[in-house]
Formats: sequence, C-alpha cells, structure tokens
Amino acid sequence: MYLLVFMPAIVFSQVKVTHMDAGFKPEKGGVVYALPRTLVKVDVVIARKELVAGPFRSYAEEYLGITNYIHANSVEYSLKDISLSAVSEPDPDQYYYISPEPKTSREAWQTILNLNGVGIITSLNTSGELKSPAPTAVENSLSPDEIMQIFSKYADLNIFEKVDTVAKTIHLDTMTITNYTFHTSITEKPLKVRAEEAARMLKNIRDSRYNLLIGYQEINYSEGALKFMNEELLALEQEYLSLFTGASSTTALQYSFIYIPATGSLGSTVPVFKLSKSAGIQESGSGENISIRITTSGNTAGISSTAVPSGGLPYRMPESAEVKLFYGGNVVAQASMPFSQFGKLASLPAGASDVSFDENTGGLKRVKLVAE
Repeated sequence: MYLLVFMPAIVFSQVKVTHMDAGFKPEKGGVVYALPRTLVKVDVVIARKELVAGPFRSYAEEYLGITNYIHANSVEYSLKDISLSAVSEPDPDQYYYISPEPKTSREAWQTILNLNGVGIITSLNTSGELKSPAPTAVENSLSPDEIMQIFSKYADLNIFEKVDTVAKTIHLDTMTITNYTFHTSITEKPLKVRAEEAARMLKNIRDSRYNLLIGYQEINYSEGALKFMNEELLALEQEYLSLFTGASSTTALQYSFIYIPATGSLGSTVPVFKLSKSAGIQESGSGENISIRITTSGNTAGISSTAVPSGGLPYRMPESAEVKLFYGGNVVAQASMPFSQFGKLASLPAGASDVSFDENTGGLKRVKLVAE
C-alpha cells in the first residue's frame, strides 16, 4: 500500500481516526484506509526430465556391452532454482476510518487527506494460510513424432529389399532349359537384425573417427575441416548410440507460492509444498517437504505499542526478519526482509504535516513536525 497524507497541523485535531473492528459502523463523510501486511512469495523452477527408452535397449548389453541404459520410459523431477521476495497487501486487521470532528469546516476537511487508492478498501488473497501453486509452464510429455525425431535413425533401419529367385526347368526333346524369375518385395526387418545393423554402423562411424584423427587418409586437412568432420561424426555416433541407450528431454516448470506468515509460527519450520521426484510439485501426499522458517530480529522490541493507537494517524514500525527455505535438510534460499505485521503500531502527533508512508511496509518515509 502507498499512502500519501497531507495534513496542515492546524487542522489535525479536527479529525477522528477509528480502528474498524467487526462491530464498527462508519459515519457519513469519512474515508477508509488500510495498513499493509507482508507476505512471502516463493518462486520455484523445477526441472522436468523425461527419459525415453531406446528401441534397441534389449540388445544394448549384447551388442555394445552397455549396462547403463534407460530401461523404460519415465519422468524425473528435481529442484533447479528457488528464490524469496516480499509482497504486500492490505492487512484485514488494520483498517481505519477517518472522519471529521463536528466542528470541522468543509474547506478544512477537503485538504486533510489525499490517498492514491492502492490498498484502500481492497483485500487480496486473504483466505487460507497458503495459496496454491500457479505453474507457468505446462507439463507435456513428448509426442510420438518428437520421439521419432530423437530416434531418427530407427526409421532408416526399418525395411529392406528382399529378392526371391525362382528357377523353372523346361525340357525340349534333348534340350534342357532353365528359366530364372526374380521376385522383388519390400519387407520389415526383424528388430534383432535392425539392432545388428545399427551396432555395425556405430562401429564403422567410430572407425572413421579414429582414422580421421590419426591421419589415415594422408590428406592434409585444415584444422577447421578436421574439427567439422569430427563433430559431424560425433553427432552421427550419438544418434545411433541413443537407439540403444535412450534419450532424455528436460523442461523448466515455474511455480509461485504466496505464504502468509502468522505470529504463532515465528521461529518454527512450516511446510510450504512438497517436491516428488516422480510426480513433481505436490501440495500434499508423497514427496519431500520444502519448508519455511521466519526468525525476527527483535529490532522493535523496545518500542511500546497499543492495539489501537489514539490521538493521531496510525502507521507501522516494521520488524526485520530472516527468512529461510529448507529442502532435504539444507538451506536452499534465504533473504532478510521487513515484516509490517510483526512490528509495532504508532500514531502521528498533532503537529505532523506533509507525511508520506512506504508503500510496502506502511512505515514513515517523510514527516514534517511543527511546534505548537
């Protein structure tokens, strides 16, 4: 909330400030404003890794001696990044009603208060202790076309041309004639045959890279040409290798949580959400907690405060606090920030004028005092 107040000292005593509780009935001709409270925003980036098993995985160990390959399609989630920030909203317990005293003139009342409207007669996200996550990325699995694009060489090995020879013998008197007929057809290769061909191609590619690097061709290639050919062979090798080992695709998912801290939870570790390695972000159920802990510094401990300040316009004296996020027993994010609702309330004296308040904390930014 940003509250801007201009009050000539000579008319400050001509207004009445009342805390609005549940039974308050406002009079006519008054103005309502609210002091802010501080919320904690948790921004999370989750890495979603989709593992796709290769079509020749069953022959990875037999033909290549590879045991570390993807056995089945699956999805894995992990924490990539997390950060903390402070946001403010009107405090539902700190609404005030400003009204003129009976003897205040119309001209004086028109110059007492100016508000820019932010946080006044407004309430945001006040239900519940914790807001639900709002992902900005959609969790989509790889489509069949995308999978085939990863294993592009799989289609190259799918079919082959089969030629059948039919021999027909013809006897004419004392002559014997053999007539040969060729039948050509296209048929699908068995998976094992295709795996053998892929393994053979993989060996040929590696042999070609070896011969290129040792200069077997006895051709004086330039450094740029050698680098280009080597990179192309490496890329081709990886394409054929992925047919056995599998491939993966990683997507970044963004979430935001708004946590409303309560006085009773200060110093305690409170779960915010769960992260499951197999299911991702969870509000409940399986997964490991990502928890928050807020520890106040006590910088306002020496300031006296009343529940409803009297005599002047109320404002905030924010309390500094350390905020930490825990995951897996480790601190994954921390920040220091002021909290409006954990601080103290104070009120302006009668001689105050030209007053401005911080839009986020409700604390004083500027005040002019006039001696009586």
